[in-house]
Amino acid sequence: MKFQKKASNGMDKLIQRAVVKAGREVLKRFGKDRVKYMKSDHLWDCVTDADLMSERIIISEISKKHIDHGIIAEESGKKNSDSDYIWIIDPIDGTMNFSTDVPLFGVMAALAHHGRVVLSAIYLPVTKELFFAKEGKGAYLNGKRIHCSQRRDLNRTMGVGQLTLRGQPKKLIDNILKNVKSKYFALSSFGAMSVNACYVASGRRDWAVPMEGEVHDFAPAYLLLKESGCKVTDLKGNPWKLSKEAMVAANPVLHKQLLKLTKNI
Repeated sequence: MKFQKKASNGMDKLIQRAVVKAGREVLKRFGKDRVKYMKSDHLWDCVTDADLMSERIIISEISKKHIDHGIIAEESGKKNSDSDYIWIIDPIDGTMNFSTDVPLFGVMAALAHHGRVVLSAIYLPVTKELFFAKEGKGAYLNGKRIHCSQRRDLNRTMGVGQLTLRGQPKKLIDNILKNVKSKYFALSSFGAMSVNACYVASGRRDWAVPMEGEVHDFAPAYLLLKESGCKVTDLKGNPWKLSKEAMVAANPVLHKQLLKLTKNI
């Protein structure tokens, strides 16, 4: 079923309004909130009062217009998950950065229709940058069209990914060390998928290989990257599906080169 044009116009504005409203309130707490509790042993799997507040704001904005829609939210979980429309919410992506006064974090939301991501909005509160993407209509930063990097030689690129020394991220680092022999190559980690995705979508970095996260991390990033001109697949080169699978995102030329580093992970 097609994403209805009339419905999408209102939803376009709603998703952008919701993340900006939440992000502005989050920014008021930056430098004040600390970790409220940990959800697991992972250092980044933490929650602050600002996370909970941001999620309430976004859900409230959605519920005013679409009480019957489904929601998958990082902190409060699932609601009406059998609905045709599902809103996917990450109230603060990069909570560890936020809670330790590092100004690299974002508020993210996506809308899926029949399992297909059709809208994405990511707001970076510190820099007041609103990134928005609509299926088939492109990616935008504060209303201006953006495009991913067009570099063609992986050996002369700056990419983003996770630098944890375990699991899939470690295997990627090992592959890079074995196969990339260039002083012009760089890999960064900003500690927030929101920042990583926005920087690649706007050409500030050349590619992204995020490997660890949940659906609320990947869904907003996926559509923004795709609509900026990136080819987005799983690690094997298969089309990325709405799930928590790792992804490879870059322009088609770089993407082909990156797959040589990820296919055996």
